[in-house]
Amino acid sequence: MILFNTTFHIHTSIDKDFTQWIRENYIPAAKSAGIFTDIEFVHILIPNDPDAKSYAVQMKAPSKAEAEKWHDNDGSRLKSILTSRYGERFLFFTTYMEILAQ
Repeated sequence: MILFNTTFHIHTSIDKDFTQWIRENYIPAAKSAGIFTDIEFVHILIPNDPDAKSYAVQMKAPSKAEAEKWHDNDGSRLKSILTSRYGERFLFFTTYMEILAQ
């Protein structure tokens, strides 16, 4: 089992719109792929910068190959929309982690 994590670092000026977009677009798109379970949208509590917030979307996938396929296709399309929408007011990175125990 793979934990697929995308972390977003955003400017506070887009916080409300960004979190709404993730809830209404990114998460439903991931759910509709049919490969992810246990999808969570979390706020990262470690303070970075007074003008920024960090969030992560974490999802479980049966394999790294399936998670990568989604990331390279649907995920890439969604992140392109975010880039068009918010420009340099956000950054993101994705991490694949193998779940060793639950």
